[in-house]
Amino acid sequence: MIDIYTDGACSGNPGPGGWGVLVRAGEVETELSGGEPATTNNRMELLAVIEALQSFTQPIMARVHTDSQYVQKGISQWIHDWKRRGWKTAGKEPVKNEDLWRRLDALAAGHTLEWHWVKGHNGHPDNERVDALARAGLEQTRRAGRSTAPPAVAPVKESVVSPGASPILDIQHATVYRGDTCVFSDFSFVLQEGEHAVILGPNGAGKSTLLKLLAGGVHPVPLDETHVRMFGEEGGNVWDVRTRLGLVSHDLQRDYLICAEGLNVVLSGFYASNDTYDYQEFSEVQRVRAQDVMKELGVESLAGRRFGHLSTGEQRRFLLGRALVHDPSVLVLDEPTSGLDLKACFQYLDLLRAQIRKGKTVLLVTHHVHEIPPEVDRVVLLKGGKIVADGRKSHVLTDQRISELFDCPTKLVQANGWYQALPG
Repeated sequence: MIDIYTDGACSGNPGPGGWGVLVRAGEVETELSGGEPATTNNRMELLAVIEALQSFTQPIMARVHTDSQYVQKGISQWIHDWKRRGWKTAGKEPVKNEDLWRRLDALAAGHTLEWHWVKGHNGHPDNERVDALARAGLEQTRRAGRSTAPPAVAPVKESVVSPGASPILDIQHATVYRGDTCVFSDFSFVLQEGEHAVILGPNGAGKSTLLKLLAGGVHPVPLDETHVRMFGEEGGNVWDVRTRLGLVSHDLQRDYLICAEGLNVVLSGFYASNDTYDYQEFSEVQRVRAQDVMKELGVESLAGRRFGHLSTGEQRRFLLGRALVHDPSVLVLDEPTSGLDLKACFQYLDLLRAQIRKGKTVLLVTHHVHEIPPEVDRVVLLKGGKIVADGRKSHVLTDQRISELFDCPTKLVQANGWYQALPG
């Protein structure tokens, strides 16, 4: 049995906040901490538990100890009525911190957990430890906030959106931290239904943080002018979003369990997990769907092979199958051909173009110009956490713009709708 101790702290409430976690598995202890520059104490208490559960890559049995009755009673008692009422209180008001409660509810469902309340500031040694970690996270966030530069004026962008289209992704005025680093400040981006786009930028531009924002791995500072809406909803269940948005990232490929068999990689998409587990159940319809997806991607003969024994290109196909098994309307791909040889690169891009022809909306996140299919017409240039250009491919992909984006003299060549970058 694993013991998890969590605590949150906030100065001002709202104000800068921090969270702390202590995980004890036998004789092994792990400490975690972090914070946000503008938050509340309750959000930090919730985020501490979320961060603790997110640190596990497979189901666990654990006792969760918190000095917050808001967390302990909320997850074990109140949440059932909130969900029954459509995330409304008994007074028909929206549940506060719904976004975090939904995340915690989804994470807790994958584990066997006991929820224990401990009295805070009462000499409990482990509670005192996580309290110190939370206060340390608060102070780090406070120091980082003092050194944060004021938001830059957002660049004027050319619209390539079709009239009447519905937004799939709508990020407005988001400030996002990774640890002590402010990656995005007053960041806005909208992707419409049926609009294929690429976010192109060098390493350190903020592409990975954007992917984590879409996947629910990081959250913006909760300011009045800020919202992040997926499919028109704000603060929705991250697991519900993943059934409508298929995401294939380098983080997923790096962290996926190497012992998982190919078929299980695809099936794991139904639970957004890394491999399948005994508690998960799959219907015959779901198994047939997984077989159909593997056949479509040309990997059905590898269904019994372990993930760690597959080539990079084969792994990428299985992860694409994992993303497609729900038949999502949107695909988000992170540097889809990185590490592939020429043949595998061309084959993967053909698979991507086939999904576009099927009507799926595609968002690419990359620093490789050659990965942009002819069907993708909108190009967004990202540098230093800011959008420096956004418009039609023919207007944005120029020698000058790409040279400035990568701080390197560059010449672009075109053939059959594809672009390639050459030394300038």
